[in-house]
Amino acid sequence: MARVLLIVALVGVIVCGVFGFLINGKKKEEAAARLQAESKAKAAQTELSKASTELKTAKDDLTAAQAKADTATKESQASQADLAAAQKSASDLKTQLADAQTQANTAKAKLDDAQKEAGAQSDAAKAANAQLAELDKQKRMLQDQLAKATSEVTRLQDVVRRTTSLTMPPGITGKIVSVNRNWNFVVLNIGDKDGLVVHGELIVSRNKQVVGRVRVVSTEANTAVADILVNTLQGQILPGDDVLD
Repeated sequence: MARVLLIVALVGVIVCGVFGFLINGKKKEEAAARLQAESKAKAAQTELSKASTELKTAKDDLTAAQAKADTATKESQASQADLAAAQKSASDLKTQLADAQTQANTAKAKLDDAQKEAGAQSDAAKAANAQLAELDKQKRMLQDQLAKATSEVTRLQDVVRRTTSLTMPPGITGKIVSVNRNWNFVVLNIGDKDGLVVHGELIVSRNKQVVGRVRVVSTEANTAVADILVNTLQGQILPGDDVLD
């Protein structure tokens, strides 16, 4: 009986050992399975995070692409508007060109008519030229008469000067402002205020060399006009020359 109990006890110990071994093995398998599951969960989490990042990037790319598409659409609309404006401008230019061509044709027709009319008026032009030549001849005759009259005036002025007592204060000096060679007179920068009197004569000099004489014919406060006494000239009177009494 004691042997039986011992055997039973031994068998129980063996069975317990076997069950303990099996349980420990199961625990290890479960732990390994749990570790593997956690590793897979972490990997899945990583994949999920990566997928989320890629999804966000894709959304950003989509937004950017949409913005570019909107911009392209606006640019296309603007280009279409510009094209329409350019087409209208080209159409307007064609119209203007047609109008200009019409005006050019009209102008050419008028020019042709004018040339024909000019040809028809050639005789009148010749007659006008002849009349102009005659008028020019008369002008020269009048100039000659004026020169003779001017000479007579100069002669009479000489007579008046010789028969009239003229007094001008001594020390009068001035300058020739301008010279009129067609009518032989000069303009002076001195006048009544400086003591000039009509018919008074002044010496014209340059660099202290006598050039000729002039005779006062009219005076104002600060200017005067004087005839050039041609017979006294020893050179050409020029603007800037000195005058003195």
